[in-house]
Amino acid sequence: MENVSLREMGYTVCISFLLVSFGCQKLNYETVAKNIAKEAKTNLIEKLTASLASGGTVKAIPFCKQNAVKITNSIGMKNEVLLRRISDKPRNPTNALSDEERNIFLEIGAKQSKEGEYPSKIISTKDTVTVYIPIPTVGLCLQCHGEPNLEIKKETLNVLQKEYPADLARGYRVGSLRGLFSVRFTK
Repeated sequence: MENVSLREMGYTVCISFLLVSFGCQKLNYETVAKNIAKEAKTNLIEKLTASLASGGTVKAIPFCKQNAVKITNSIGMKNEVLLRRISDKPRNPTNALSDEERNIFLEIGAKQSKEGEYPSKIISTKDTVTVYIPIPTVGLCLQCHGEPNLEIKKETLNVLQKEYPADLARGYRVGSLRGLFSVRFTK
């Protein structure tokens, strides 16, 4: 059933781009960006869940190191956008925030609603539109991104240290802002 929803999301993104290309409607960047981010998130979670099921966090960590950026990049290319996952506490240095992104991250983090949701943010320049979509921490994340020796087991910490010696992506709680999807469109 989830494969159908991924396909439907892909169709929605493609149809939106076609309509804009032919001048039939104005592109709603935020809606399209959210669909692209949802596709990436769903794809990553499906593959991560399978990796966790076949070998726990000890197997999932090397999988993420080898595949998370590739999966994100391929979904971005398929949708003709620059898609990145960025964080103030990156595990992979390529996901580190720029100074401008740090300010956006702090702004989004400060605007968490009473319901625990974070807003998106749109930045438009002459040539691009970038939509920043929050990535809140969910329970599944805590096995590798929670508190060391509480949610993160010692064997997991050992693999993290081996794979990511400069790891900063720990200490999160359910609902905390773990990162952002950055979806950049060229005008």
